[in-house]
Amino acid sequence: MSTPAANPLPKARILVVEDEPDIRESFCAILESEGLRTQGAGSLTEARLALDSFRPALVLLDLGLPDGTGLELLREIKSGDRANATEVVVITAETKIEVAVTAMREDAFDYLEKPIGLDRLLTTTRNCLERLALEQSNRNLREQAIERWSLIGESPAMCELRRQMERVAAAEIPVLITGENGTGKELVARGLHLRSPRFSQPFVATNCAAVPETLIEAEFFGHVQGAFTGADQARAGLFLEAGAGTLFLDEIGEMPLGLQARLLRVLQERVVSPVGSSEERQIQCRIVTATNKELEEEIQGSGFREDLYYRIRGVELRVPPLRERGDDVTRLARHFLEKHGELRAAGSPALRLGKDAPSFLLAQSWPGNVRQLESLMRAASLLVDEDELGAAELEPLMHPSTGQAAGEGSNDARWFAIEDLKEFRDRVEKEFLRRKLDEENWNVSATARRIGIRRTNLHDRLKHHGLK
Repeated sequence: MSTPAANPLPKARILVVEDEPDIRESFCAILESEGLRTQGAGSLTEARLALDSFRPALVLLDLGLPDGTGLELLREIKSGDRANATEVVVITAETKIEVAVTAMREDAFDYLEKPIGLDRLLTTTRNCLERLALEQSNRNLREQAIERWSLIGESPAMCELRRQMERVAAAEIPVLITGENGTGKELVARGLHLRSPRFSQPFVATNCAAVPETLIEAEFFGHVQGAFTGADQARAGLFLEAGAGTLFLDEIGEMPLGLQARLLRVLQERVVSPVGSSEERQIQCRIVTATNKELEEEIQGSGFREDLYYRIRGVELRVPPLRERGDDVTRLARHFLEKHGELRAAGSPALRLGKDAPSFLLAQSWPGNVRQLESLMRAASLLVDEDELGAAELEPLMHPSTGQAAGEGSNDARWFAIEDLKEFRDRVEKEFLRRKLDEENWNVSATARRIGIRRTNLHDRLKHHGLK
């Protein structure tokens, strides 16, 4: 902390609580010379008043004060609403080190032993402020991530879902997320992770239906080098890659029965054995699963293990379909128009919902749910020339077979304005795949069968186009 510019928190506020005026004033002068703001307090009473009015980032706290022990103030700070915003460094006499040890157990950042050297004072202050800055940065990143992955909607069903998420996030109990395709089950899983104590650890998501059966064990549990043809390097597998974070297993109802048995053992014993090895490795991640199937019906039809069902279903969170969310459809539509505004042609005004758009949107059944609505708003942003999106513009986009034939409308000109053949093919294929997925309720297997390609090839194309 040689110059004010090097200070991790310029103008950070430091409260110096010290009953000896000469020491207190000396500390304040040194810290102010480093570009920091200070205030002094000679007693517990003065310090409590300063905490409210001065709101310091750091308190240098002498433990021996005329009206009580500094430990009292330390406990008040660490149990109050400023616990995350204020650090405490305790100051103690050489003969009272045991009291400083007690303070460290009470969550003090560090302690300074009298007499205090200049370098020690500045180094400790710098380290403390750097940690505060890092913690604040992490909190900001977490809040931004929560906002990015937030669930939009104020319908009673969504308010209840958010309430349940807040209750469940911090618990270690397994969570099964259920709901139709396109309702936002992965958003719920990410929301749980970001609100949990594991938020700074990895979030690893996989679609159980997307992994080829021949590679599924290696994908989940890892493999050693040479375990099978093509295994040129060892791989940890999803359970270990998730570390102490969250592993999200989407479409768990599509998991083969053989793998279900192995998954049950992993959940029971919290260990995995890589393919090609007998070594067992501990796992630390939380498991969150999701399905669009009625697993109890799958159990009756011998398609899903009952013991695994009760293992993963510690708590079930149901994500409501869009048709049950009332006016949320309008809120979401406006959000998606803003999100995809960049697709508008250069110089085009922002696209907004017309007066008859809400009633049109509310009248739809939305088999593809929120994903289908986003797809519709994305297409509208790209293809509609007007600045107002009403029922007349939505109808042909929603039901292409009843709209204008290709080549008959002005929207076609947008496509043929593309000069590059590869870009044209890419954009046509992307729109084709999106519409077929919408028509099949975003069931990848059904869509692959319908358009006549292998499911793995379809997954490759979806990845290429950024479609999820």
